Amino acid sequence: MSSPSATQLIRLGLLTIPLTGVLKLVGNLGTFNSVGYGIPDQQAAQTITGSGFFIGEFVGSILPTVLFIFGSFALFVYLFNTTARRWATIGMVLSVVGSALVLPPLGVVNYAFPALGHAYLAGDRGAIGLVNNFFRFPLLTVFFPVLLQPVGTILFSIGIWRSEALSRFSAVLFAVAGLLIAIPVPIHLIRWTGGVVMIIAGAWMVWSFLRQPEPYPRVKAQGEEAIRGSMRSANPV
Repeated sequence: MSSPSATQLIRLGLLTIPLTGVLKLVGNLGTFNSVGYGIPDQQAAQTITGSGFFIGEFVGSILPTVLFIFGSFALFVYLFNTTARRWATIGMVLSVVGSALVLPPLGVVNYAFPALGHAYLAGDRGAIGLVNNFFRFPLLTVFFPVLLQPVGTILFSIGIWRSEALSRFSAVLFAVAGLLIAIPVPIHLIRWTGGVVMIIAGAWMVWSFLRQPEPYPRVKAQGEEAIRGSMRSANPV
């Protein structure tokens, strides 16, 4: 793969990071009065049967999770040939595995909950109980893999900070956003804050990447150092 092509793919991958924050914010608008937020069962059932809930969950949960995988790969590729190789590798693995394992329960929320809401409105009063139990132990454990995402985000942030391949400020914001979004508390203010911080962190990463004079500044520096070392070995003083 040519260097310009690789640079373009990394740029596109990094752009998915602020995009996940935007989708999180938009998605929360459609799920504001949904289940798990302490509202009456009747209102919850009416909410989850509406198109706003389905679109909100799909846009605000499933799409960001999928796009975050591409963002993780982009960060991994960019950081792999720097001093942060190990941090980037572990961060990528945890982020991708966490995202992949949480997609099935998100599918249940997005596709099964509306059907249970319709059942409740049709007279099955136990249907909404199944929805509420999904957010209680032990069923809640199906969401535990999502905790791998903030761990991966923190490792990526450490790698960015140590290698200085991107802005250190973006690394700090990226770690904070990962923690806020992953907090398992149904409080919209926390999720909105996490979405905003993720937008800023991702945008700062892209801006920092575009300001680099070379696609892989650290790789170039390491390559030049290797050449100088070879020349010194070939021409001992």
